[in-house]
Amino acid sequence: MDRPRSLRWFTFSALSLVFFVISAGAFSSLGVVLPSMVREMHWNWTEAGLGYTLLGVACGLASLAPAALIRWIGVRGAMSAGALCMVAGFGAMALTHSVWMYLAATVMIGLAFALVSTVPGTHLLTDLFENRSTVLGAYFTIGALGQVAGPLLFVAIHEVTDGWRPYWVAFVLMSLAAGAFAIATTPGRRNESSHVAAAPEQAGPLEMIEGLSDWTVRRALSTSQFYVIVAGYTTYLLINTTAHGFAVEHLTERGVDPKAAAAMLSIEALIGAGVSVLGGMAGEKVSAKTLMIVSLVSLTVGMAALAEATGWPLMWVYAVGVGVGFGLSLLAATMLLYQYFGKRPNLELFSIMCLISTTAALGPAFGGWARDTLGSFTGMFWLCVAITAAMLLATLFMHRPVWRPAAVASPVGEGAQ
Repeated sequence: MDRPRSLRWFTFSALSLVFFVISAGAFSSLGVVLPSMVREMHWNWTEAGLGYTLLGVACGLASLAPAALIRWIGVRGAMSAGALCMVAGFGAMALTHSVWMYLAATVMIGLAFALVSTVPGTHLLTDLFENRSTVLGAYFTIGALGQVAGPLLFVAIHEVTDGWRPYWVAFVLMSLAAGAFAIATTPGRRNESSHVAAAPEQAGPLEMIEGLSDWTVRRALSTSQFYVIVAGYTTYLLINTTAHGFAVEHLTERGVDPKAAAAMLSIEALIGAGVSVLGGMAGEKVSAKTLMIVSLVSLTVGMAALAEATGWPLMWVYAVGVGVGFGLSLLAATMLLYQYFGKRPNLELFSIMCLISTTAALGPAFGGWARDTLGSFTGMFWLCVAITAAMLLATLFMHRPVWRPAAVASPVGEGAQ
């Protein structure tokens, strides 16, 4: 898309700001607020975990909606719908007096996350900028900084008000401001036919040899590599929702001060934000598969430390390991889809990946049940370690897919990493 440089950066700023706000108020933030809500409302952890599950389910099931809305009414239309959902979701959370209203609020916030974050963001930014990995790294970094700000903002507001409702009111106001900025600066309805009917890049000789320009959604869905990438992304979300949902309560039950536990979530997110910047720059030189491997190794180590943490030493291992894993996770999955299958089917493939990854939302529901039944979150965190290790093995043996039309079967490119 041809757009003046200054306008491109306004668009980048708007997309990043709204991603920051929804990231701050969604997954990591809810995990910090939940203990206070559970105690005041006299809920059990099964009910609290169900809200986290519905947040993830709504986000995942709505993942195809941004693609459809973008094709129909443009990124601005998708952002408008998402901003309304943000305001409604955070407003309902501030007003909730029953578990049902809490569950409805999490559904609205999950829908908003799908409509305003990674699907429209990656679609538009890969159009506007040539150094895609660097720009996406910066975009994901700003989103990760939202996860840093959320827990710290709750601690600050709770210190002043001694309550959790003003925290959600603050997010209503931030959603109004960020949503208005996004609506004002992102493109409206535009011609999307080039993404459907033509290869989005001028394919170079290597891409032509490897058949990159021949990929379609259906052909990509027939490869095992697509599902390894999807499974890796699903693992990231499983860890994200489960760890952020229960880490504060888990650490508190193991003798850690609640404020220190909340601060550790922010430290983890801050590490992730910094790593996103480095990962974006490294992504221009290092393969996305390598980034995914590093991410999965870090997540495995970090979650093992969280499972057994009782003090600062293992908490720091957790923060660094999971922070590095989160910092590279979304960038690695996004760039793997782009590098393996090209731009033409990317919007639909990314949306399908988000839809399938909805299964990760079962983690918090299971975690809440495990806590009420077994009296501890420890076993659930060790199960997360096992799943992450299994995905690491699958990624290690993954090779670049090569499309071979029936009439032209060529060994060129086989085994390329």
